[in-house]
Amino acid sequence: MTQKISVCLSFDFDAISIWVGPKGTRSPNLISRGEFGARVGAERMLNLLNDEDVPSTWFIPGHTIDTFPEICREIAGAGHEVGYHGYCHEGPSSKRPFEEEQGILLRAIECIDRISGKAPVGHRLPGGNLGERWTNLLMEHGIRYDSSMAPNDFAPVYHRLGDVPRTDGPFEFGKEVDLVILPFDWNMDDAPYFSYEPGSGRPGLRAPADVLQIWKDEFDYLYNRIGEGVYVLTMHPQTTGKGSRMLMLERLIAYIKEHDNVEFKTLAAVADEFRAANPLK
Repeated sequence: MTQKISVCLSFDFDAISIWVGPKGTRSPNLISRGEFGARVGAERMLNLLNDEDVPSTWFIPGHTIDTFPEICREIAGAGHEVGYHGYCHEGPSSKRPFEEEQGILLRAIECIDRISGKAPVGHRLPGGNLGERWTNLLMEHGIRYDSSMAPNDFAPVYHRLGDVPRTDGPFEFGKEVDLVILPFDWNMDDAPYFSYEPGSGRPGLRAPADVLQIWKDEFDYLYNRIGEGVYVLTMHPQTTGKGSRMLMLERLIAYIKEHDNVEFKTLAAVADEFRAANPLK
């Protein structure tokens, strides 16, 4: 079997936005975690990516761009893709007026354009659901792929609109639309393993060696059992930017590089390749 594997390292650069936005806190203790991600963690990750010559995708809220423009420009200037992740980490909501919903999208797109010189083509939900109104807004404003769910863990698919959930008969699947879905799943995200919040009930603080083994095993299954597909990993600078976890990421990159027919790519590149090879019917 000749393998053909794309590896996509992606980073949700929430910084302070997640704390003052959806979590609604003004706690200096929690806000400092986001500040660490922006002032320390992101720089460590960027240096590692540059040293390893690995392209990546960063989903950056507009709030992060406005608060920490220098590091965001550095990320874009190094050639990494910048995708949409809300303005202040807001998830879409059908309860929000359409004009307000569209305003959040446009404001965040403007921020990304300002630091990268181009509008984003990629999107990851900061929360909420990929509903019909939001999907149509994304496509109208040039978003070509989403990475927020995983109907397939190692392969892109087209998104659908018009699904009908039923309890008195089989689920009715809707029509595919021109929005590519690239896998996102919590077992390939650092937050459930490492993000400890007192009183949240989330265990956090998992040993990096344990997580490294999980992520290596996921790669091995794709490489040895399937042979073709995309491996998408999601990390946060304020979470994986800590020393022991950075060493874990270094070891994972080195392990992946030991394998033939594997290429590190941006999510946008993988989405474009899928779309070219699988034209929407």
